[in-house]
Amino acid sequence: MKIAALLPHVEVFGGVRRYLELGNAFRRRGHEFVLFHPTGLKPDWLFFLGETRPLGSLEAERFDVGLCSEYALLDAFRRLRATDKHFYFVLAGHKEERRAARGPWRFLANSEGLCRRLRRRYGIECFKAAGGVDPDLFRPFSSSEARTEGEIRVLTYGRIYKRRKGVRQVVKALDGLSLRHPGLKLILFDTLVGHDRRDPRPMLRTRLRHEFHLNLSQERLARLYSEADIYVSAERRAGWSNTTAEAMACRTAVVCTPSGTEDFAFDGRTALVAPLPLPFLIRRRVERLIRDPDLRSRLAEAGWKTVRQFTWAALAERLEGHFRSGPN
Repeated sequence: MKIAALLPHVEVFGGVRRYLELGNAFRRRGHEFVLFHPTGLKPDWLFFLGETRPLGSLEAERFDVGLCSEYALLDAFRRLRATDKHFYFVLAGHKEERRAARGPWRFLANSEGLCRRLRRRYGIECFKAAGGVDPDLFRPFSSSEARTEGEIRVLTYGRIYKRRKGVRQVVKALDGLSLRHPGLKLILFDTLVGHDRRDPRPMLRTRLRHEFHLNLSQERLARLYSEADIYVSAERRAGWSNTTAEAMACRTAVVCTPSGTEDFAFDGRTALVAPLPLPFLIRRRVERLIRDPDLRSRLAEAGWKTVRQFTWAALAERLEGHFRSGPN
């Protein structure tokens, strides 16, 4: 098959990773994969087997399958010459969501929760294209870093100015544990990308010992996950929570909300799931893992085994079958 996808850029975003990883998986399955974005340049942060072309050349040839997740590119997506187009929902609640849901194409969604939301709100059926994670990159590493006695490392994504990421809620939750658990250390990470490129570090207010990593390589990020005792996510309106899946793949115990994690985070079995992104709910679950290292180990092991089912290769195989089935 000839598959085309549209993106607004190829910087370090979870939504961009999805298309780069899927493109690699489709190429390994023998398909053509062309990624259109404004400059047409190759990404420099993740290896990509497919082709990249500028949006200006969008109508130069015909494709079997077209993919798009970007609301700002809906008009360009209409111009794409593809026999079978799919709008791929990866985020809940965007102001243009209804417009995309009324478009002349089929629909994909990257999680069970997002499929359910779209069915309820717009009466559309989405093929569940949940995933993924690269278990060859995100895997358990042996930690070589020295620790102080009693230290517990809690890791979270650090884009504080994005409210739906819930970083402030995580920090507030952990601050409430600082007196009872003096060994607690907060670790955050982020990459400066997009038009904003704000440095989130000056926005952090916490009484905890902490460190904040910026612009890590992919391998160093995987090691950071592995070195943490607990990963915490308090996201809202997520489709697929990339960072939570990556942490699980590195065999790290997880506390999360259901947002973007329903396909792999099962409360008490593979993670501790807070029903809402409220600091006191997150705090209780983090403290439970601090006090119970056996539970921490059990959840880390079970989460690792579960999330490894969601490889990009497995997702590409499922999507290939869906594409070949054609419109009903």
